[in-house]
Amino acid sequence: MNSKKMLTLTTFTDPMMGLSYESEPFFRRLETHFPEQITFRYVMSGLVRNVYDFVDPEDMKVSKKYALEKYRLKLATIYKSEEDITGMPINMTDLQLFSTEYTSSIPLNLAYKAVQLADDSKAAHFLYNMRFATIVECRPTTRLEEILTVVANTGVSTKTFLEHYEDGSAQAALNDDFSLRQSLGVKGLPAYLFEYQDKRVLVNGMIGYDQFHSIITKCTDGEIAEKPPEVSTDSIRQLINLHPLISPIEIEEAFSLRDISTVKALIQPLLDSDEIFIKDVYGGWFIQKHN
Repeated sequence: MNSKKMLTLTTFTDPMMGLSYESEPFFRRLETHFPEQITFRYVMSGLVRNVYDFVDPEDMKVSKKYALEKYRLKLATIYKSEEDITGMPINMTDLQLFSTEYTSSIPLNLAYKAVQLADDSKAAHFLYNMRFATIVECRPTTRLEEILTVVANTGVSTKTFLEHYEDGSAQAALNDDFSLRQSLGVKGLPAYLFEYQDKRVLVNGMIGYDQFHSIITKCTDGEIAEKPPEVSTDSIRQLINLHPLISPIEIEEAFSLRDISTVKALIQPLLDSDEIFIKDVYGGWFIQKHN
């Protein structure tokens, strides 16, 4: 018996990336419309290896602190502008991601690799939680204490995590990710590598669901085909079981629903049975599964 044909979709990203956070609804739709046909992988790509590479050289003539403050305001504006892509809420109330002491997003990338080594089954959930902490809660996730909070909230042993984070194993895995990015010539982030049998397609820059669908169809000669999901409360329950923290915008996209009101109606039985609760955030709300 032949094993089922699968497409591998590798995303080159960074946990701090607003564009990847805003792309979450597209990925929920890929999961529900191409069930058990796509393997999702994430390669850490170090978006901000040194924040001083991004500041205005003229501002540096004043001081490092001044240059970082000017860049902080610019970065917050960039983040907020990305909210228009899918409407996933972005909170930049007091962005403190970088400082003279914390000058890189590498700790976030390293943390993802450490979680992969500690408990690979929770790595994708951790990545989502890091995006949520960074972009929705606006927490300074470049700091280890913030990272450890997310690790614990994801259900990963902080002891095992720290062993990999500090003993060089996570760094070695991260170096492999950086080498892969370089060998493929990835230029813009996020980037996507589609692999199917002997075919490979690399796309630089963010794309939406329709583009994903088109590339998958062409890359697989239609062998990997869209299959719209059943729309029901139970289907949404199954999605929430896979994604215990999720936006109603993701559910709307995942099931091609008419509007958020339809999402509310479908999740009401889950609220009534106390399976989930609403988590209010700045500029919106999320759905969280009870532990």
